[in-house]
Amino acid sequence: MAQNTAIHPGGPDLEIRLRLVRGRLGRLFYQVGETAEYQTLRVLRTSKELIQFLGRLTHRLVHPLFATVAAGLRELGEDLTAPFRRARMGFSHIRELVADECANGLGHAAALAAKYLVSGVHRYAYLGKNLLYYLLPLAAGGVFVFTVHTLLSADYALAVECGGTVVGYVEQESVYEDAARMVESQIVYTGNEQKWSLDPTFTLSMVHPGEVSDTQQLVDTILQNSGEEIIEATGLYVDDTFYGATTDGEALRAAVEAIKAPYVEQYPNAEIQFVQDVQLRDGLYLNESVEDFSALQNLFSQPVAGQKNYTVQEGDTPWTIALANNITVDQLYALNPQLDNGNYMVSGMSLVISQSVPFLRVQAVQTEVVQSTIPYETITTEDNTIRAGQTKVTQKGVEGLQETTYQVTYIDGQEASRVQVGESVVLSEPVDELVSKGTYVSTEGLNRVPTGSGTMIFPIGSGFTYMSRGFWGVYSHNGLDLCAAYGTPIFAAQSGVVVYAGQTAGGYGIHVQINHGGGVQTLYGHCSALAVSVGQYVTQGQVIAYVGSTGNSTGNHCHFEVIVNGTRVDPSPYINYYG
Repeated sequence: MAQNTAIHPGGPDLEIRLRLVRGRLGRLFYQVGETAEYQTLRVLRTSKELIQFLGRLTHRLVHPLFATVAAGLRELGEDLTAPFRRARMGFSHIRELVADECANGLGHAAALAAKYLVSGVHRYAYLGKNLLYYLLPLAAGGVFVFTVHTLLSADYALAVECGGTVVGYVEQESVYEDAARMVESQIVYTGNEQKWSLDPTFTLSMVHPGEVSDTQQLVDTILQNSGEEIIEATGLYVDDTFYGATTDGEALRAAVEAIKAPYVEQYPNAEIQFVQDVQLRDGLYLNESVEDFSALQNLFSQPVAGQKNYTVQEGDTPWTIALANNITVDQLYALNPQLDNGNYMVSGMSLVISQSVPFLRVQAVQTEVVQSTIPYETITTEDNTIRAGQTKVTQKGVEGLQETTYQVTYIDGQEASRVQVGESVVLSEPVDELVSKGTYVSTEGLNRVPTGSGTMIFPIGSGFTYMSRGFWGVYSHNGLDLCAAYGTPIFAAQSGVVVYAGQTAGGYGIHVQINHGGGVQTLYGHCSALAVSVGQYVTQGQVIAYVGSTGNSTGNHCHFEVIVNGTRVDPSPYINYYG
């Protein structure tokens, strides 16, 4: 059989070279490992020798020091304990001597013990000195440590002194400045010349914990030490005017409220307040501004203005008097009930136009709901089947009812103003009255007034047109209705004194009544305006009013009456002339 032989590329030479390379690398690695191991051992051996050297050196240096310190400590201990050891030995010997000598008596034993003790102290006194040599430096060190610790732990602050009195301690001056500002802000000055101030001095002082004041504590202390200059009180101000201060603020408040109390009871649903701006201000006041409470209380009972009166002059009316004295007509009537809404005002009468005014005036404002009637309208239609001057009611009028809300202001119990709030609420509508007016005129000419032989002149001049209605008796028609254009002058039928010149809601409306003397008076109704006033003397033919249609009237005319001893009579016989 034939053998196959593998032949490597390069042949036998390449294999030989590889073996040489492997051999050399093996020897290299061996040498490197051996060298590294040897050097490591050398380093460890050298480090060990160095550590041992340092240990021996340290021992040689430190051991003597420790030995010296130890010896010193042992010697110090012996010196410190020697007196005590000697004393203990001495006392033990004393006990032995006392025991041996008790047989000779207690006194002999005590004397022997004392002698032995004295000799021991004398013999070993140097040991006490040695002890003191050690203890005195230790005590001095302790005192030094205690002093340093005390000084370092102590608190320091500024002592604030005012008027020779320390009022507190503060950490810095700004605390006092803040406190001074707070006190100053609480002081109420009541005059331009008033001024209060403190002049403090500051010194550095050591203080105990808790003695340092904050701002509020310093304020309290300052106030406590300023009682002779400033004091807590309550000041009375009316319309920003200062009237005084009192320390009894509660009593002052009670006195002020007592003034309002009667009006609170009188007007339980009203807002009660003073007319003036009354303020009670608490604060710090200078003593010169504070007075006894009774002085302020006396102010409340004293009026600031007295009652004023007015004497009625000829030609005056309630309206002119009220206007001249800056009051309303309603106020004039309220102050003078005897006027009866101006019906009885005569020349020379004294009227009150203002009452005395108290120091504090009380105002009560309340809401009032008032029901009132709504007047019905009269609708007149002409009817030629009815004689001229006569009327016939075909539908009776009925008044309506409404509710009105007012804000009413009372001052010191008197009504000062009444203001309507919102619109009135109608509860029931009025029913119109329908009237038929006669236009029929007979051939006899009823448009003329028959004349008599009296001394009165016809009250209307050339503006007169006709008489719409004559005198039909006291209970049907008690006068003459003399028709004329609106504004036609009305004359006094005879000379006399005006006893009424005013207006009523219904009836005659604006009218004038003249007293001619002898129990005779004349009345002129439904005027549009007046030319005279109560108390005025008028002459026959003088213009006293003007034709109109006020009151219960359906057209422009003058309702003329003649009254004799209080009874209305037919005016015709009293008239001797007409235009």
